[in-house]
Amino acid sequence: MVRNLIAAFAAPALVLIAIGISAALASGVGGDMPAYGAALKKLDAGQAGANAKATFARADLDGSDALDVREYAALAIVTAELSRLNGFVALDVGEETQIVTLPVTAPMPLTGGERARIEAVALNEFYALAGEDRLVSRDEFTRDKAGAFKAADRNGNGALSALELVSFAAHEARMAGRDV
Repeated sequence: MVRNLIAAFAAPALVLIAIGISAALASGVGGDMPAYGAALKKLDAGQAGANAKATFARADLDGSDALDVREYAALAIVTAELSRLNGFVALDVGEETQIVTLPVTAPMPLTGGERARIEAVALNEFYALAGEDRLVSRDEFTRDKAGAFKAADRNGNGALSALELVSFAAHEARMAGRDV
């Protein structure tokens, strides 16, 4: 049922969003302003937390301050699809959205198998995070994202750079087997 809802509502939206983002990247937003800032060189825990909060706010479509299973699964699929189409992950790290290039040879849409895998993993994550209330709160979401940041920080210095940053971005884009 969730798959049918996502397919019915998210697929057309993904196409429109991807077209809009691609057009914005090609032409720049507002004339001389690029759609995104420069490539991110380093990500600290504070910036990762700000990105998690911004991501949660975008995903909370009904404004309930909690994500339901449909919102969570849609976030996973939309993030993966846009990341693959654009070849980068966009992170809100303060006043400007910056990008991290993904290890992909050519941007392309998700295959049906990738979409099914991402949905299955997202549903598993959702139910692990949600608990008995069947909702993921802002705090639960940001704690989970902080855990992903900490896991990517292999040298334990409190910041991601170089390969750690690419690995974190690949995880955010839900790229299977992309531990760089």
